[in-house]
Amino acid sequence: MDQRRRSDVLQRDLRVLNQKEDRELQHKLNMLDRQYRYTRKMLQQRRDSLVKEQSRMVMVKVCEPKATVTIAMKEIDAETHCTDGRRLCSSLSHHKKGSDPVEQSRSVSAPPPSVQPAGSVRRRGNIRSSLSLMQMKNIATIDSISEKELARRQQRAREEMEKLRQFQRETLHKRVAAFIEKLKDKTPHEIHVEPP
Repeated sequence: MDQRRRSDVLQRDLRVLNQKEDRELQHKLNMLDRQYRYTRKMLQQRRDSLVKEQSRMVMVKVCEPKATVTIAMKEIDAETHCTDGRRLCSSLSHHKKGSDPVEQSRSVSAPPPSVQPAGSVRRRGNIRSSLSLMQMKNIATIDSISEKELARRQQRAREEMEKLRQFQRETLHKRVAAFIEKLKDKTPHEIHVEPP
């Protein structure tokens, strides 16, 4: 009789202990589930932010060099028109001076004023070419900087994403291992229950 009573008490105590451990394990599972959902939400937000940043960098890479090329070409055209306009005005003024009889009588042996030295024309052409080359070099430099910056940001985004994934995997692995250890600790209590 006493043996049966002790067995009943032991079973009742083990049942209470198992119920308590079940509640604790359920609470831990709920905490793990909430943390997993939160981490997943944060990763999704980070991913969306990185996608937006990448799209913005692509737009910068695609649009800014084109805008720079357009501005540079407009400047080149403006410089060419200004130079041609000055040259045309100079030619017209020299032509008017040359057609004046008084001016012709003053210097008969002097060269026509409308004729410019070849060296001056070459220097002016070289200046325009140098300006164009400098502007094109600046465009190429801007394009190269945009590509390098885009590649650097993409690499940094990939590294941060991989770190987050690795951290999530390690955290989940540790918690699952702890949960399994709890289950292992719980199993012997259930095995050693003696029948009434």
